[in-house]
Amino acid sequence: MRVRGYAPATPCWAEYAAADVAGATAFYAAMFGWEPGEVFSLDGRAVAGIRPGAPGRPSAWLEYICVQSVDDAVETVAEAGGTVLMPPTDRGARGRTALCADAEGAVFGLWQKGTFAGAELNNEPDTQCWTEVVARDEAAAVSFYGKAFGWYERKGEIVEGVPYIEWLVESRTVGGLSVMDSRYPMDAPAHWRVTFEVSDCARAVARCQELGGRVLTGPLEMPVGNYAMLSDPHGAMFAIIELSELVLETLGR
Repeated sequence: MRVRGYAPATPCWAEYAAADVAGATAFYAAMFGWEPGEVFSLDGRAVAGIRPGAPGRPSAWLEYICVQSVDDAVETVAEAGGTVLMPPTDRGARGRTALCADAEGAVFGLWQKGTFAGAELNNEPDTQCWTEVVARDEAAAVSFYGKAFGWYERKGEIVEGVPYIEWLVESRTVGGLSVMDSRYPMDAPAHWRVTFEVSDCARAVARCQELGGRVLTGPLEMPVGNYAMLSDPHGAMFAIIELSELVLETLGR
């Protein structure tokens, strides 16, 4: 789906911080058919970013949240109990950004648009369709994101007996909260997870393995579709989902 802009407090952009830019570019170009360049694109429209990561830091996906003023937002994040890891910085005419961590340490970015608003395609195969916070302390996450962005929770189940929480702002669903349980290693840190839509989950899993990546979870059959968590050859985790026919019908696709 083509996107022209994002409302404030909405996740708007996923960027890959790469220890090996060339290697990561080759993997994701082959994995999703993305066109490499200053940003990854699909059919000529930006779908994700890539940049060199900090020296000595592992490769990872980073989610950005749209804000009206980065300078005001970092103050709100700090007041909510978060940490400012990188102060407001201009990215030329494209926009202004900052890097933050929530109260439990999950890292995310803030984005104030200039000439660039965020992903120009999403919610279609080979583009981002979902993002979520993965945390141990539900109450701390709800408190932080409520204060920082005005988000509130709506509880439900992803499958029977497995709770899941959606983030809403002004009645709009903007993402999710997955609370870590015994299925996660005890030392797993809080983090943000990005999910990309695919047209065939089994084929995408096989493709990831062919390219040197690993399967961490799945494929799993869920009411919303077939889902898997993967790792690229550089250790960065991401998820994929093949949406069910019912969900596609609901979305009018």
